[in-house]
Amino acid sequence: EATRRVLDEQGYHTGDLARRDDEGYFYVVGRNDDLLKVGGHRINPMEIEDALMESDLLTEVVVQGVPDRLLGHKLVAIAVARNDACKENEVLSFCAGRLPKYKVPGRVAFARALPKSPSGKVDRGRCLELLERARSD
Repeated sequence: EATRRVLDEQGYHTGDLARRDDEGYFYVVGRNDDLLKVGGHRINPMEIEDALMESDLLTEVVVQGVPDRLLGHKLVAIAVARNDACKENEVLSFCAGRLPKYKVPGRVAFARALPKSPSGKVDRGRCLELLERARSD
């Protein structure tokens, strides 16, 4: 049954999302199931988000994968801190005490609020844009 869902006459459906540039090259830009591949591990970012929220340091958080040539992705948490005293090392230390090393984000980027869709859900695509803008500032 599982094979039938991913393999048909049109090919093998990996769940990867890609774009094709003007020259015909394909680039993997994400997954349709939100799983991230980090150093050979399949990771559900929600598991990390749940662990981070247990810290009571944050009011909102989303974990994203940013492309990495070696690992596939690196984990980055985009978070809204409960107060201005919250520091990145505090959040990462909490996470390291709860999760295996390969699930601990390499970085925490703080935001005033996470972008939402019209239905009120966190807009992961716009969160990545936030992260890109923060990197270029």
